[in-house]
Amino acid sequence: SSSLPRGSSRSLKLRTTPRGRVATHSSSQRHLCRTSQRPSLATSAMAAADFAGDMRRDLLVCGGGGVLGRLIIQKWKDEFPQARIVAQTKSTNNHDELQSTLGCETRVTPGAIVTSNQEKFPFVVFCAPPSKTDDYADEVDRAGQMWDATGTMLFTSSTGVYEDTNGEEVDEDGDVKSVKKAEEQGVELPESTKKLLGAESKTLRHGGCVLRLSGLYHSWRGPHTFWMQAGESKTNPNAVVNMIHYEDAASLAVAILKGDGINGYYRAREFVGVEDQSAGRKDMMDAVARCARYEGKGCTFTGDANGSVGKIMRMKNTKEMVGDFWQPKYNKGFVAFMDEGANDTFADAGPPENVGSGHG
Repeated sequence: SSSLPRGSSRSLKLRTTPRGRVATHSSSQRHLCRTSQRPSLATSAMAAADFAGDMRRDLLVCGGGGVLGRLIIQKWKDEFPQARIVAQTKSTNNHDELQSTLGCETRVTPGAIVTSNQEKFPFVVFCAPPSKTDDYADEVDRAGQMWDATGTMLFTSSTGVYEDTNGEEVDEDGDVKSVKKAEEQGVELPESTKKLLGAESKTLRHGGCVLRLSGLYHSWRGPHTFWMQAGESKTNPNAVVNMIHYEDAASLAVAILKGDGINGYYRAREFVGVEDQSAGRKDMMDAVARCARYEGKGCTFTGDANGSVGKIMRMKNTKEMVGDFWQPKYNKGFVAFMDEGANDTFADAGPPENVGSGHG
């Protein structure tokens, strides 16, 4: 998925010491810290303050106008009230709203060239979807050029870049699709997948991290709203749908940006964000139909029920790395979320004009 082979640059992590020096840790040293000798939450918090206590917490959010970007901004603001936060968007359409509701600065995505005197940020997150631009990888590269490499750079990708399996579990170390391999097999990868793979490569070359998220959802946005509107789908009813709530995805992104509190900030690492409880399409939409919020609307799946069910995503390495610093709010999974009324911070607002799935 990148130009960095497994076991090379990814086995090192840099941390900024209190005096600004950079130290490296081997993967075996990190494993020791994170497992048998993991400090308590209080001790870890002290360590986090030690390696970054005097550091600026300024954050650049590329894609700050979307659902995920706004949540990241709010959670960062809650963590660091004095931090300067800049939301970078493709247009000025929602700048007034971002300024008034989130209290952040706004600006338009820069052009094709990042000048030498361009302002740099200690923390950069790129969470805009690939559908919004043609030069997606180059745009992520420009975001990397605006990172000063003292904190963390994070690119939110998709678990769709992993090779499909028939009901087998896939984690962070799973096989990733490649354009070359697809061409050799006579398969054409979706344009969005090509863009994501290119953007991941650019991110890792900068020393930034990649967070591959499964299907994002909240009460009124996600795969369920797409199928609810369609009413019928000619696809396998038993195919697995891997999902994660927007709020949990945002809090996971913030946890990664902050570092692990033990060794420092992550460098060139690959993370996954997904719920533990995957569900088949039929089970998922049956739960939607049971939920009073959606007035009995569901979806009928008429495809081959004996076909491949796809991959079941897991995030065991990510959980080991972030440890106590991330606790998902919606930890029972999508079906339980629906059976409990689909109550979240978006519920009362009702459906947006353009509901559906995506990064937004």
